[in-house]
Amino acid sequence: MAFLTWLEATSFGDWARSSLLGYPLLIGAHAIGMSIMVGLALALDMRVLGLFKDIPYTALNRFLGIAWAGFAINFLSGTGLFAMQATTYITDGTFLLKMALVFAGVITAGLLQSAANRSSASWSSSAAPGAIRVVAVVSVVCWVGATVTGRLIAYL
Repeated sequence: MAFLTWLEATSFGDWARSSLLGYPLLIGAHAIGMSIMVGLALALDMRVLGLFKDIPYTALNRFLGIAWAGFAINFLSGTGLFAMQATTYITDGTFLLKMALVFAGVITAGLLQSAANRSSASWSSSAAPGAIRVVAVVSVVCWVGATVTGRLIAYL
């Protein structure tokens, strides 16, 4: 807990919490990073589940680097937002649930990207194999859940 107290007391934590630009810049960057990562992850999920059959997996793979750039933006801005109220967030059940969902979402995104790169050429044009579709469903639940719980943090 001492580290979290120190983190809040840093000049960065103070800037993020009390300046006119700190919070708006961080929350804006967080929204942009999230929309990039979640949007592109959900596009891949939907394709794996059989929607958008006209879009080849190779076309989606080109965008996945952008998705990871969005995640990097989210990670950096989220770290800044965390620094504002670290001691509060670390005991907030909604925040902890969000972080667990983000962690699981990142794992599913990595698994799906790897599977699509490795073997999508052998998948049917309609949908991926059953086990891969299960990962895509879990991914959708994780990203939607992370988005909703992230919004709820401000209100609960």
